[in-house]
Amino acid sequence: MIKKLTIASLLASSVLYADTVIGGEVSLGIYSHTPNGSASYTLPYTSLNPSIDLENDFGWGTTQDFILKAYFEHPLPFIPNVKIGYSTFNQSGSNTVSSFSWGGIVGLDGTIDTSLDLQMYDLTAYYELLDNVVELDAGLTLRYLGGDLTVTPTADFTLPGGIPDPSISAPQTTDIDIWLPLVYGKARFNIPNTDISLQLEGNFITYQDTTLYDYELSARYTFTMGFAVEAGYKAMHLDSEDLADGLVVDVDSTGPYASVVWDF
Repeated sequence: MIKKLTIASLLASSVLYADTVIGGEVSLGIYSHTPNGSASYTLPYTSLNPSIDLENDFGWGTTQDFILKAYFEHPLPFIPNVKIGYSTFNQSGSNTVSSFSWGGIVGLDGTIDTSLDLQMYDLTAYYELLDNVVELDAGLTLRYLGGDLTVTPTADFTLPGGIPDPSISAPQTTDIDIWLPLVYGKARFNIPNTDISLQLEGNFITYQDTTLYDYELSARYTFTMGFAVEAGYKAMHLDSEDLADGLVVDVDSTGPYASVVWDF
């Protein structure tokens, strides 16, 4: 019994008293992401619109966006540390399509413009489990996804007899507005006798209609006064029917990223 209590006390101490001073970290970076996957939008219909390919139908390709992250750590017991994050996820493309259906656009043979404007906000509460050569953090993230996805036919389409068909020619805009909780974790290995560290950081959630995870695998070199550069690989997977009514997505987005960091 005493042995069990001792182990529990050590674990609690490592979680709640990992830091002895107030500190933190701020990073600003850019990442290049290439999408791979499919999506469908069935409103106002329910079954007419099949999945489309994001690369081959929407014409999406490699795009650059930016990432901002800030960590705040303190020595107060029981109160978690805080991380806030913000990133953009944008795509646009043009393509010639055949028998294309999306929302009110049904069976289109023609050309389309597409655009995705998405912002992601993270608020994470976490504890330090280890803080030495190996650093280990764990907690919970609350993420907000907000933005819109628009598909626009770029030519005039008419019914037989030359009557304009507004159901085909009108832009189809889908608003995205959702909060998601995720499990958060970060592991860092500080290579002894060097200024180099290796890190894996990520979030994960899965339930009936949604699976979302993202991770960053990186290496960091620290200069003087806590300033550092970091580079690595960033990936995100989203499979969901909850982003908006009628919208179903199954997409992977991967690519390299690089950041400048101040650890204070």
